[in-house]
Amino acid sequence: MTNYNITQFSNRLFLVFLVFFFVGLSTVDAQKFKGSAVFGLNLAQIDGDDLAGFSKLGWTGGVKIGYPLKDNVDLTMEMLYSQRGSIDGFGFGSQSVNFTDLKYLEIPIYGNIMDWFIADEGYHKVKAHAGLNFSYLFAVDSSNGAVSNDIDTYKRKNVGYLLGVDYMFTRHLGTTVRYSRAFNSILESNAISYWITIRTEYSF
Repeated sequence: MTNYNITQFSNRLFLVFLVFFFVGLSTVDAQKFKGSAVFGLNLAQIDGDDLAGFSKLGWTGGVKIGYPLKDNVDLTMEMLYSQRGSIDGFGFGSQSVNFTDLKYLEIPIYGNIMDWFIADEGYHKVKAHAGLNFSYLFAVDSSNGAVSNDIDTYKRKNVGYLLGVDYMFTRHLGTTVRYSRAFNSILESNAISYWITIRTEYSF
């Protein structure tokens, strides 16, 4: 596995998010910030690496904070660890000859539109969201001859879009299904990353 220390670029994003998150949590009543923890799986593929299907499993998890703009609209920012890549078969990578495992620091920023308000508990059961995803690659592991195992050959900064839906079972517990796609190639050659996220959310 080839690793790379996260540079000043990702450190700045990390600090901005931490300030946003903790200041928000410290002023929840006054400013109406909403914090959550999320954890789940990515099902990923790379277009251009000779492997097909959303079959590469990877862990994803982190924290998010939202700020309401209207009663049923909010702006949300997340800070995530995210495993992506591709695989010949289905799994995390160790059980396949051909796989690529990419580890990212991921910062999605998006808008939420909410519906199905539960008045007595004060929350919306259904949400739809769309926005942008900013990622920074910090580790690579690949046994696929069509894709490099050298992180210096990758474009570490990745920008894309995301579309998703949330369903809240209770005020605190819910689930998310999200589709994400990168705008730019992860390599000098045309290799575009796609992934589907299925995760659980706990709202504070």
